[in-house]
Amino acid sequence: MRGRGGTVLQPGIRLLERADDFPADGPILVITDGMIDVLRIRHEHAFPIPAGAALPFRPHGPVFRIR
Repeated sequence: MRGRGGTVLQPGIRLLERADDFPADGPILVITDGMIDVLRIRHEHAFPIPAGAALPFRPHGPVFRIR
């Protein structure tokens, strides 16, 4: 996976968490190349990222490295 950077994910996370049709306990999977800003996610969540990549913050959810 290779991203271009610059995608702002927080508004999408906020919209999803506030959506009436999204389960209150529904988990969120954030698929990224690691080039993202700090996210604040209230729901259970996880990050699949490419092997060798890192997130620019300490994640609260699990991180899965994919080859």
